[in-house]
Amino acid sequence: MDYARRVPATIHREHLETLGLLERLEAAAAKSKSPPAPGDSAWARLFAELDANLGREVGRHFDFEEKELFPLLAGAGDRDIANLLAEEHRAIRELAGRMRASIRAGGPVHPAWGEFRQLALELVERQVAHIQKEEMSLLPMLEDALDVERDGELLDRYLASA
Repeated sequence: MDYARRVPATIHREHLETLGLLERLEAAAAKSKSPPAPGDSAWARLFAELDANLGREVGRHFDFEEKELFPLLAGAGDRDIANLLAEEHRAIRELAGRMRASIRAGGPVHPAWGEFRQLALELVERQVAHIQKEEMSLLPMLEDALDVERDGELLDRYLASA
């Protein structure tokens, strides 16, 4: 979808980037029954990209939504969906923290590979479902609720948090 407002367009763009990464993670984890070989550059790149994305997505992106956007959603009468999205953030943060800890400890190694794969696949499942909910509820609501001035103020605050 194309968004006229800059905040929903920015969030949408970040969602697309995250979905692409999650798709690659899911494909790699699903086909790899054994841990990556030491020094496997493809996995090293994927781990580095995943760690950076989770830092942005689960940190800055989630914080912004919770502080600035979910209150707008709740104020527009969608308190239940705002609460659901915030609850999903908590679950995803916990999974992302475990995933990042594993990556920073040198990546998964046998015998922890099976656990890592399960964690990766659960993270993918939860985050994809969460993004779909935001795309169907949060972003269209923002598109309708934000005027040009408020949209610019929110975007400036979001970009300043980078």
